[in-house]
Amino acid sequence: MPNSQPSLALIKPTNKLNQLNQQQKKAIAKIYVEQAWIYYQGSCWHEAILACKNCLRLNPHDADAYKILGNILIKKGKKAEALGVYAKALEINPNSAPIYANLGSFYAEQKKWQESLNYYQQAVIIDPDLAGAYRSLARIWEELGDSKQALECLCLAVKLEPEKLSASEYFSFGDRLYQEGKLAEASIFYIHGIELNPHAPTQLSKLVKILEELGEWEQAVDFYHRLMSISNQQSADENLALTKPIKHLLSKSKSTTNNNPVVEQLAQVPPLPNNTPQPDAKSAKILPSSPIAKQPNSAVSWNNLGNSYGQKQQWVKAISCYQESIALNPHLIQTHRNLAKVYSKIGKKDQAILCWYEAFNLEPDLVKPQEHFSLAKHLVQLRQVDKAIACLRHSIQLNPNFNQAYLALGKLLTSQGKTEEAKACYAKVTGQKSPSSQLQIVKSQGKLVEEK
Repeated sequence: MPNSQPSLALIKPTNKLNQLNQQQKKAIAKIYVEQAWIYYQGSCWHEAILACKNCLRLNPHDADAYKILGNILIKKGKKAEALGVYAKALEINPNSAPIYANLGSFYAEQKKWQESLNYYQQAVIIDPDLAGAYRSLARIWEELGDSKQALECLCLAVKLEPEKLSASEYFSFGDRLYQEGKLAEASIFYIHGIELNPHAPTQLSKLVKILEELGEWEQAVDFYHRLMSISNQQSADENLALTKPIKHLLSKSKSTTNNNPVVEQLAQVPPLPNNTPQPDAKSAKILPSSPIAKQPNSAVSWNNLGNSYGQKQQWVKAISCYQESIALNPHLIQTHRNLAKVYSKIGKKDQAILCWYEAFNLEPDLVKPQEHFSLAKHLVQLRQVDKAIACLRHSIQLNPNFNQAYLALGKLLTSQGKTEEAKACYAKVTGQKSPSSQLQIVKSQGKLVEEK
């Protein structure tokens, strides 16, 4: 039997078009634009031009149709006609970033760099997320001899579309930037490369070093942890390959498928003990899952290793070791103190304050009342009110006649709505005076922290 299914054909214009309202015409015109774009991507120039004409017959003010026509004319070598069509498109839509970008490409092909630069810059002003325009700007700035501007544009393009380059390309360009002393830019490329290839120990090591030089300590510690994890996995694989080669082989196959005392302490970091063991190449790779981490004194070992790195001013490694020590034994007071000193040394005063709190809180009786009080002041500035209250309570327990601590504690308790406890604190200073008298004394004594 003959095929009864009707054959598909291009929609032909009919006299019913005059019956459509303006909104309907615009909607149909958009369909033609989509059709034109599909033909354009397939290099079907004749069909794409026909679809654009159908669109413009319905909506003579469709800038996208003019843009596609201009692109086709460029492909066909009709540059003068293309410029006229682009001009018409901008007349209709003067805020079209792609059209400005196309004009930038037009002049770049003719090596008219300044004209190209102007159009591409206009494109990114209109659409700051146009990654392709930033890549083109990077090339143009390089042609104009401004390597700094070129690199800035390239970094912007990379942030918007990191998948455009491979891990090896990121690492290679990152190496070049590092050799040129452009550390911040180099770190961007290394980070993107590592996101694509997380198991790259050489590049991870370089990135940690760069971040250390930039003073980006938190990021440096994070990537150092990743480096340690990779080293640990490699060590485990090597050991498994030697002891159980069959298991190693099968596991690899499976994996392929599937001014107060506190301030003085923070400002002056005392030297670390001289009797701490020096790490050799092997001990520097000790990791949480290695045998040393399973020993009862493993937290102490991590602390001692952190001291060794601290003596060498290798702060990122020291921080990482202290963090491992605390993870294994949160009650090791000296580790909290050591970590506080390192944070202070690298200018991370907020983190240092929190570490001092942990250390003070573990052995409150060994800390002077004034030190607890001073730490409370810093904790209030960090909005750590509960911790500040705990410090003030320690101050009072160690010195029951510490009037300033009572007043400060009363103020904080009042801010938490604990009025009865606050009154009891004020009473320690005011005796049996009335609440109004207590308030007056509090005002006369001043505040724990100046209000902003």
